[in-house]
Formats: sequence, C-alpha cells, structure tokens
Amino acid sequence: MSCPPLESALFRRGGRGVILLLVLRIPWLRAAGLAAVAAPVMMWSEFLTMGTLRHGYNLLTRPFSDLATRGTPHADLFTLGFFFVPGLLTIALGVGLWSAIKDSAAWRAGALLVVATGVFQIAVGAFPQDPNSWIAGALHGTMAQICFAIASVAPLVLFAGSRSHVHLGPPRRLWLAAGLGAFAIEALAIALHAVTRYPDGFFQRPFTLVLTIWFLTTGVWLLRGRKFEGLSVPA
Repeated sequence: MSCPPLESALFRRGGRGVILLLVLRIPWLRAAGLAAVAAPVMMWSEFLTMGTLRHGYNLLTRPFSDLATRGTPHADLFTLGFFFVPGLLTIALGVGLWSAIKDSAAWRAGALLVVATGVFQIAVGAFPQDPNSWIAGALHGTMAQICFAIASVAPLVLFAGSRSHVHLGPPRRLWLAAGLGAFAIEALAIALHAVTRYPDGFFQRPFTLVLTIWFLTTGVWLLRGRKFEGLSVPA
C-alpha cells in the first residue's frame, strides 16, 4: 500500500537562522491497520493472563476493571496493557481512519469517535477503582460508561460514512453487524442497570468481543493494500 508520508516542519533555533528540517515518513494507513489488530489482541491477552493468575477472579462475571483496582496485585501492569497502550493504539486507528477518506463528514465524525474512545479508555485506566474511595469509584465508572457509549456508536457512524466509498471495499456488513451488536448490548446493560443488579462481566465480555470483530476486520481492511482514493494525510 502506498501512502503519502507525513512531512513535518522546520524548526528554527533562536536568531541564528539555523533551520532543522525534520521529515517523518509514516504510512498512516498501515500503522492504523496494525494498531487495530494489536489493540484487541493485547487487551484479551492481558485480561486472560492476569485474570487467570488472580486468585478468586471469575473470568465470566467480574468486570475488567477489578484487575486494575488500586492496591490489588499487578494492577499497574494490567492498567498499562489493558487501558493505556490499547487506548493509544485506538487513537492511532482513529487518526488513520480520519486520513483515509477526506470528503465524508460522517466518516470523519466516526473517526473522531474512535479517537475519543481511545482517549476515554486511557482515562478509565488513569482513574482506577479504589476500595477506600467512593469518589474514585464514581469517577472510574463515569469514564467507563462514556467510553462504552462512544465505542458503541463509532462503528455505526463509520458505516454510514462509508456508504459512498464502497469502491474502497470496506467490510460494511460486518461493521453494521458489529455496530448494532455493540449498541444493543450497551443499551440493554443501561436499561437493566436501572431496575436490577447484575455482574458487569456478563455484558462486558460480549460487548468487547463484538468490538474485537470490528477492530480486526477494520485492521485487515487497512492492511490489505487497496488504493485509497482521495487520501488526505495531515502534513
């Protein structure tokens, strides 16, 4: 796949007129494709490894965030591998998607939602649960709900934005199915939360699995090598 490089700027040092030309060659689409594949692989690997090692942790019913709770074993390591690094990879994916198509407002809105998902994923890790602080738990829960909500909408907005770009071969049916699935799971979880209590893992596992399908299909699409017409890479 041939992508225009990202070329940056001139840096001047004081009044000496010394100019440093820095040229960065970044194939945005390939980087975004790799990020899309790496993010869910890292998250599931981190979760299954840490969850299996954590005594008494139920892989099906307990929320992911229990493994990052302040004061618990290896919480910082889990936060790094499940929230921080995948969050940065999600942001990279969003930037790549933004670069792919320049003439669709809906597409770029969807790309911004992907970036926002990554930002709030990092925020979830930055504000972990603390058994000794109600405020920490409330803040963590708020960040997590915002992240889930944005992530459930982003695939649907990108599906709508890709409607006039079918010549690029996006996996639109899988995007639609994943988007509808994630949105339905999130909506059902919110509705039931208002009337009853349930193990968060019951909804987090299928929600994350559905989004994993979206991430992987998007990553394969970006890595496949199709020529992107109307490519716009920020300079």
